Amino acid sequence: MRETAPIDLTVRLVVIALLVYWCFAIFRPFLMPTVLGIVLAVALYPIYLKLERVVGGRRKIAATLLVLACLAALLVPTLLLSDSLIDGVRMVSARVQEGTIKIPPAPASVAEWPLIGKPVYDAWTLASTNLDAVADKLQPALKKVGLWLVATAKQGVFAGLLAAIGFAIAGVFWVRRESALATVTALSRRVGGERGASLIPLARGAITSVAKGVLGVAAIQSVLAAIGLVAAGVPGAGLWALLVMILAVAQLPPILILGPAILYVMAKSDSTLTTVLFAVWSIAVSFSDAVLKPLLMGRGTDIPVAVILIGAIGGLVLHGLIGLFVGAVVFSIGHTLISGWIGADETVRST
Repeated sequence: MRETAPIDLTVRLVVIALLVYWCFAIFRPFLMPTVLGIVLAVALYPIYLKLERVVGGRRKIAATLLVLACLAALLVPTLLLSDSLIDGVRMVSARVQEGTIKIPPAPASVAEWPLIGKPVYDAWTLASTNLDAVADKLQPALKKVGLWLVATAKQGVFAGLLAAIGFAIAGVFWVRRESALATVTALSRRVGGERGASLIPLARGAITSVAKGVLGVAAIQSVLAAIGLVAAGVPGAGLWALLVMILAVAQLPPILILGPAILYVMAKSDSTLTTVLFAVWSIAVSFSDAVLKPLLMGRGTDIPVAVILIGAIGGLVLHGLIGLFVGAVVFSIGHTLISGWIGADETVRST
């Protein structure tokens, strides 16, 4: 009997491990939408509560209305910018296949601009002529970047579908919030005891902070950038707006995309007023996060920029475009929980 006990234990552990792995493999296609649904449910919960009060406490009606409103906010800009996104992808694809990703020469009209025309024209011409040789050597690398850009843009449709599913899952969490919270609390206690349950507010704060202060700001900046790009007649506005969102989530300034767009409008537009307005609009959009973040985040958890950057880029590499958003949130949650856990240990030791 004593000899068979270790064998029985080993068999049980192997069976349990196989069952857990099999269950995870079955659930894996639903993992990203579920995580996204949890993030949306927590971030939009205050809005849902207000809407629930307006409809007299009818949870299903409030959840349905908010989900429909969120889907409209997601689909309307997507449909409006779909043509320009496709055009931008085709343009980049053509340049990649032809191997003509280079800095074009400065138009002669640039030199006629008042005050800054001559310096801009000289700098532009110098960059174009000197970087042509460099661009020829870097053409393979530029081709890879172009192909990645096209692939990322194509993932936008899949990311939009996952986001729509995430909103629906968030609606289910709103309606069944007591049972969902009870499940999370029980699981946290099972894993980390009472300390694990005490970390739930930290996770909720991290989700709210990143979802509103990072993802929300990035979405607003992307929409504002798209408005300016379309109004100024920049081709492929949908693609450049998508890049603005990616940079904003990664905590990089959108001016990296809007700056070249300003130069393009300067070179192509016959209206000085259009050029000036677009330049002012682009600069305002690029630095609008300084105003939007305090408004949306409020007293949210202070997440270091490096944590958000690592989470966003790592999520993008691992899961594609949707991972850009989920990765920033999940990595920030992990950072917050670990910091809270370490802080609790230090508090116990000091006492």
